[in-house]
Amino acid sequence: MTKPAKWAAKVEHLMACNCNFGCPCSFDAPPTYGTCEAATFTRIVKGKYGGVTLDGLRFAGVAKWPGPLHERHGKMVVFLDERAKGAKREALEAIATGRAGGPWGVLMSTVTDGVEVRAAHIEHKFAGKKSFFRVAEAAEVVFDAIKNPATGEDHHAIALLPTGLLTKSEEFFAARTFWVKADGLEFAYPGRNGLAYVTTWKGP
Repeated sequence: MTKPAKWAAKVEHLMACNCNFGCPCSFDAPPTYGTCEAATFTRIVKGKYGGVTLDGLRFAGVAKWPGPLHERHGKMVVFLDERAKGAKREALEAIATGRAGGPWGVLMSTVTDGVEVRAAHIEHKFAGKKSFFRVAEAAEVVFDAIKNPATGEDHHAIALLPTGLLTKSEEFFAARTFWVKADGLEFAYPGRNGLAYVTTWKGP
């Protein structure tokens, strides 16, 4: 296997999961309902893997862990931007599957029960409570604000995570739409947790 290249990328990241608002995993706590079922999206705003420029390319994933992430046994299907060809696809796959190391590589080290890789048409919008992402016919996540149950007004929740692995701060939302149907992973959790952040990842 080729040794991973040195890389760095500024990324936009969206995620929805089956947990209650706030995502216990962000605080190294067990998932709300025991298992973790999630869909993730990442856009490389600006980045390079060795000498390969990856600006604007995207990848997504749908995954399930039977318990807390650190106990491993996760299964994931990774979807690579269909626009990535040749060296760009190889570099994007190295990052998205965790082989290239870095913070995302640490998370992917918990996916020990299988990683499938596909090329797919991915759409997205990164815009706070108006964010969304869609992966061909495999997944869709549409954000909304978390609503105050008494007044119906929007909540705006931000967590500062100075010791965080994937990011040092993130915003929380509700996933108004959230469904997955891909390679044996099939679930839907509308109204559960969503989060967004912009950060920089480096590896290996």
